[in-house]
Amino acid sequence: MLLTLAFKPESVEETEDYIEFTVRAISADTPIQSAKGEFYFPSELLIKKQADLIGKPLLLDHEWKVDKIVGVVVHSWFDDSQKALMARVRVTKEGNERLVSLIKMSPSPIKSVSIGAVLTKEKDKVVDIEFKELSLVFEGADPNARLLSKYEDITLSTAEWWDDPELRDKAPQDYFLDPSSRRYPYKTWEGKISCERLKAAMQLSSLHGHRQIYDRAKRLYEKHCQGG
Repeated sequence: MLLTLAFKPESVEETEDYIEFTVRAISADTPIQSAKGEFYFPSELLIKKQADLIGKPLLLDHEWKVDKIVGVVVHSWFDDSQKALMARVRVTKEGNERLVSLIKMSPSPIKSVSIGAVLTKEKDKVVDIEFKELSLVFEGADPNARLLSKYEDITLSTAEWWDDPELRDKAPQDYFLDPSSRRYPYKTWEGKISCERLKAAMQLSSLHGHRQIYDRAKRLYEKHCQGG
C-alpha cells in the first residue's frame, strides 16, 4: 500500500556529509479514500508503531534498487499536536548533490513523501502496519498521491495549481511536458509558459534520467526565457 502526503521540509539541518529534515508520514484518525474503500489509522496503532520507521530506507519513487536509496529514517515519533506519525530523514550529500539542491530550493519542486507499507485491516480500521520504506516522490509520480492531499497544511490556489490534485486533473494535457502521465507541468493556469516550471522540469528530469523531457524543457526555456 502506498500512501502519499504533500510536505514541506521542516527544520532542515546540514552537515558536511548530509542534510536532515522532518516530514509528516501518516495522519491519525482521519478517513482515507482508496480504490478499495475508506479506512483510517487509529492513533493508538501509530503510537504503538511509532519507532518502527527508524532505520527504514529513504528511496526515490518506491524503487527497490541500490542506486535509488538516498538516505534513511533516523527518528520517528507520534506528534500529539499534529495527530500524526512524524519522521526525521537523513539524505547523504555524496552522490545526491542534485537531489539535495532541489530539496533546499525555495520553493522546492519536491513536495511529496510516500510510505510503502503492508496493512492489516478490520473493516475500515487499520489494525496493523509493517513499514517497508519511505520515498520521496517527484511531481505526482505515484498515482495514489492524491489520497492524502487533503491533509496538506498549505492553502493552494491556481497560482500553484500543479500542487492541487483536483486542478491537476482538470488542467489541459498540453500544460504538461509529459501529457500521457500528466507530469512536468510547465504552464500557468492561464496557459502561459512558466520559466520557473521549465527550470524545475529540467532539474527533475535530469535527476530522474528522463532525457526527452529534459531536452524539450531546455528548448522551450531557451526559446521563451532567454530571448532565443
